Order: sequence, then structure tokens, then C-alpha cells
Amino acid sequence: MKICRKSGVYKNMDEKLSKLKEQISKIDGLKNVAKWGPEYQLWMNKTEKLVGEIFGQEGLGLFQQQRTTTTSYIDEGFNVRQYLKELDNRKKVLDALLEDMAEYNPKSNSSESTEVNAIKEVWRKEQALKENLLLIEEAQAIQKSLINHLEKLLPKDSIPGLRFRKLLTDKRLQSWWKDSNGYPTDNPWGKIQPLLDILQQHEAEKTIKHRLETEGLFVESRSQGEDQHLLIGEKDGSGEKAHIVIDGKTGEIRVEDNQKEPTELTARIETFLTLPSGKRIRTTREAIEEITN
Repeated sequence: MKICRKSGVYKNMDEKLSKLKEQISKIDGLKNVAKWGPEYQLWMNKTEKLVGEIFGQEGLGLFQQQRTTTTSYIDEGFNVRQYLKELDNRKKVLDALLEDMAEYNPKSNSSESTEVNAIKEVWRKEQALKENLLLIEEAQAIQKSLINHLEKLLPKDSIPGLRFRKLLTDKRLQSWWKDSNGYPTDNPWGKIQPLLDILQQHEAEKTIKHRLETEGLFVESRSQGEDQHLLIGEKDGSGEKAHIVIDGKTGEIRVEDNQKEPTELTARIETFLTLPSGKRIRTTREAIEEITN
């Protein structure tokens, strides 16, 4: 009974994740409708519900913090830019939440293990594929597992996702011929390399993330587009996190609403700016000063 119930939980979660990915794919379309209009509101209501069910209050709070807080009564162009920036930020957050879930909460069922092992199998058999040492059925199985992995991994509206969709229409990728001994007549690596190239492109687009643990705390830096997010919290996961955002365009430092005050965890917050001349500027909440060598 426990196994069946667990399987049902995974199935339900898979359905929610599939619906969330579908919502993400609609973001580009929202850029062509009335800003914050009915289509946007319907999309928001459904997406917030899914984010809350999948990621809990912490994930929902991060998603809700991307709302636009500044608009103009006279500059319509400014409002349009704010609306488009909000949509881009919401997409970045949703993508990052999905990546974190895949990284820190892997499923324990066999199908997930197969997906994760698809990449390892490619690299384990890389030399054999390049030297055409595998039977055609063995090489086809490796390619199929890699294709299945990419189908579930790549957002359909992303550049890598669109390139992957087009690649699958290439008959050279799907056409296999074997010789009298059962080996592919063409080198099978040529049918694997294009898929790996797309995977590499996807990895390059992911959020850049660094994490440091010290003195019972963790500090995590996430670069999302032009902004840098700093998360500070207890190493054991207890308590709330402090969330600091550094705007990549303006240099503004802000603490996200409904988050722990950083000064409860740190003595001070400092930033260092390096000018083109090499001169360095140090800023805190209290002062700004030039650093002399």
C-alpha cells in the first residue's frame, strides 16, 4: 500500500510540474497583451496556486516579490518596460525554482534514476561510440535515453528547447543503418554530439549559483540576468533566510519584503565597486568611500 501511495504522490507532482512548465511557456505570449490585464491576471492566479502547491510559502514568496512596485502616470513607455521586466524576472525565478528542485530533491523512483544516468552513460561509453565499437541497438539505446532526458529537461520556449525541437526533425539524427555484423554504418557519435551541444547550451543559460558555508551560516549568491541575489541563513536550515538583491543596472541594494533582516545574521552589509580605471568604491548602509591602495 505504501508503494502505491508513493507512486501516486509522484504522479500528482509530475502533473503539477507539467502544468507549471506550460505556464512558463505562456510568458512570452503575455508580452503581447495588455499589461497587467485580464490575461495576465488569469495567468498569475493559476501560476501562484501551482507555485504554492509545489514549492510552499518560501517559493511562493520569492515569486510574489517580482511584482512591479513602481509605475509612471505620464511615461507609458516606462510602464511597458516595467511590465516586460517583471515577466522576465518571474520566468527567471520559476526556472531557478525548478532547477533547485531537480538538484536538491531528486525523485527516488527508477524512471528518474534513468534520466539522471543518461548523461553518465554517454560519457562512460564516449570512446566506444567514437570508435564505433557498440552494436547498433546499444548505440540507439544511449541516444534514445539522452533524447528522453532532454525532452523533460528543456523548457519548450527556450532557445535550446527550440533548437532541440528542430534537431529532432533532422532525418540524419533518426536514420540508422547497420552492416552485416550489426554495427552502425555511420559513426554513432555524430548522432550524439548535437544533443550534447544543446545540453551544454542549456547549462550555460542556467542561473549562476555559488554557496559558502561558515560559522554555522550559509551564504548563497545567485546571478539571475543583471541582478545578484544573496541568501543568508542558518546552515542547518532552521529559521528564515535573509534575501538581499543587488540591482545590476542601478547598483541599488534592497532587502526583499517579508524576509529576515540581514543584520540579525550579519554584522554589516558592504559592497565593493570597481571602476574602469581600477579605482574601488566601498559602500555600506551608513557611508560610501573611496578605497586607497
